[in-house]
Amino acid sequence: MRSTMNEIEKDKQFLDNYDINQYDRPSIAADVAVFSIGRKPAEEFDYRRLPTKTLRLLLIRRAEHPYQGEWALPGGFMQQGETIQETARRELKEETGTDKAYLTLCNVFSDIGRDPRGWILSQSFIAVLNEDDLANSHLEASGDAGEAGWFDICIQKTAEHKKEQQNTVTCDKEYELTLEHSVATDKTLLRAVVREHIEYRDYHELMTYEIVESEGIAFDHARIITSAFNSLRRMLDSDIRIAFDFMPEQFTLTDLQEAVELVSGQELIKPNFRRKISEYVIETDHQVQNGGHRPAKAFVRNLERFYR
Repeated sequence: MRSTMNEIEKDKQFLDNYDINQYDRPSIAADVAVFSIGRKPAEEFDYRRLPTKTLRLLLIRRAEHPYQGEWALPGGFMQQGETIQETARRELKEETGTDKAYLTLCNVFSDIGRDPRGWILSQSFIAVLNEDDLANSHLEASGDAGEAGWFDICIQKTAEHKKEQQNTVTCDKEYELTLEHSVATDKTLLRAVVREHIEYRDYHELMTYEIVESEGIAFDHARIITSAFNSLRRMLDSDIRIAFDFMPEQFTLTDLQEAVELVSGQELIKPNFRRKISEYVIETDHQVQNGGHRPAKAFVRNLERFYR
């Protein structure tokens, strides 16, 4: 705490003469990986069959150079007077029409040369839209985006190598990223191979991502997408409550389990799963009709346990 007026005056004199332009400064962008659960109707008409659910990612097609015609994450530059979180919220609303989605910080990408336009630092975010958000949203490409679309996302680990040396353990994993977007008979398929490098040294973890190859995905967004997807999986593994952000206000336990399975990539045993989430849900008097199956009980979040 300043104890004398003299110290306050010295601070004022210093700041009056301080020139922030003596230091180089990067442009700062927010790039948002927006996930949701989509439904694909059965290929053959059968009222008893439920639609196939998929994990989806929102991408925009660039209308301008660089990477004109390629697909990228929604995002934009931080403007004077706003925080980076406000930048992400603004971009999310511009692209989807809603700013109510779950949104959290993910990773920072600051590699030299990552963007051909100049020195640009990217703060990535994870956003989750539930079915209510989707119903009230509308995709609208803005700025340098030509169009926007939901892509079915699949990421599979194809290789893993570990190496131990003194106090350091390194682990390299390669992932194949596939993104598919279909409208009528028009299909867009994007793919990339991304390497995740993790170094454990003296109980500290350093994680980086490198693009091995990429087709149709702009900038270094293939590694931002892979990083966001893996972060989402880790978040779900440590706290099951993240799965509820994919759910509308009322949902079935089957819908909730399917969301967890889509993100985790693992098939769950129903009784074990329901015991795990039992304290977070409250049964309602409503039911949900799914195709030709018996109506299922509808549940809501138990907020008293949810936000404890």
